[in-house]
Amino acid sequence: MSSRNFQNVARRGGGLPNTNSRRAQRHNKRNNNNNSDNSSSDGEGAAQQKRTRTHSENTMDEDFVADTAADVGVDGPSSPPKENNTASTSLSSLPNNAAASSSASNKDASNSLNASMHARTTTSASPPNASPNKATADESPVDQMPIPSPTFSFTRNDYQAAAASNSAPETLKNFPTNKALIDAVNNTFLEMYESYTGKARMTGSGDSKRLVIHFQTMEARDACVGAAHQQFPDLVFHAHDPRQLRSNKDLRAIQVTDIPFFLTKDNIVSYFKKFGNIASCRVYSRKNAKVQQARIVYDSADSIARFDSQWAVYCFSTCLRVTPCHYTLDQKSSRRAFVATLTQLPPNTRDIDLAPLIRELGAKAVNVPLSLNSYKPKRWAYITFPSQELMDAAMEQLIGYQGHTLQWNLPDDTNKLCHRCGKLGCAPN
Repeated sequence: MSSRNFQNVARRGGGLPNTNSRRAQRHNKRNNNNNSDNSSSDGEGAAQQKRTRTHSENTMDEDFVADTAADVGVDGPSSPPKENNTASTSLSSLPNNAAASSSASNKDASNSLNASMHARTTTSASPPNASPNKATADESPVDQMPIPSPTFSFTRNDYQAAAASNSAPETLKNFPTNKALIDAVNNTFLEMYESYTGKARMTGSGDSKRLVIHFQTMEARDACVGAAHQQFPDLVFHAHDPRQLRSNKDLRAIQVTDIPFFLTKDNIVSYFKKFGNIASCRVYSRKNAKVQQARIVYDSADSIARFDSQWAVYCFSTCLRVTPCHYTLDQKSSRRAFVATLTQLPPNTRDIDLAPLIRELGAKAVNVPLSLNSYKPKRWAYITFPSQELMDAAMEQLIGYQGHTLQWNLPDDTNKLCHRCGKLGCAPN
């Protein structure tokens, strides 16, 4: 070969491949990329790795064969790369149908793998952080034993009673200090009541000051509540429940109406404290009213339970209406629904004078109104009944009182009554 032909072959890339040429650098770069891709694809399937690796080798062989064939096709010298060319040609000269089937199978495997990778996975509903081998909450452990129920249960008994010590002046004279009064009560009650615990304490201050004592049985507590103790003549004990002090005040309060102005707050408290320990009492009146009202709050709701059936009390010869504060408007209105007027009463007749008649007729309350100027009783009375039947039956009877024959009328005719004699349609002049 001439020197000119050898230079042409070397210039065109014939003979041994030049490792410093750009083509060789591209081959090395492509091989490095394929190797890095294959090493980083550990999470992919085996079929995908195989497809990528086969595709890379075929591509690299074809490029290499094409390059060498192009270089050899010019002058075609015999050289060692021709053996490599023969091997590459034998690898790339596979039948077309086999190559097509292999490519199709690889493509199907790749498509199925890609579909499985991007498909939405559905999992069964289970609580978070739940292990498949861990029993769920619905499944009870097999070795769990049922908790046995007790055959006998009991609780600590604590029955309390309380007295308003500041409302007992006679007792306070004999025992002026709290310690002296507590010691005297303990010594007396330990001797009288077997189940008395010997525990007495003072709570509150002022009108809310209470002497609280404890019993182990309800029978002993009830016996103490209804008994009179000689050592403490004016110290009255009532059933006490500290939980009711935290309840709504309306549940243990009453509204007292028809209170004349000659009755004071002390008179009201002195009378109503026999039903229970009074927490507070407020007496007030509306503008231009002839009578007063009072709101009384007790320590316990048991103190006002009697007023569900008892509508009135007699205090200083006056009938006072009593209504629990927790009643609804309809319940309060029903207590004034059936009222009749008994007229032509003798002068100076008071409420307490008609009490026997009220009990006989089955009525609930009576009220003799007072004159606004002289504040003396008028000549008629309002009588309240619990039902229409009882009112109709009473109005059919002829009532006589102290030689006077009384007459029945309706409250609508009150403005037509004579303020001197109480007759209907009488002219006072």
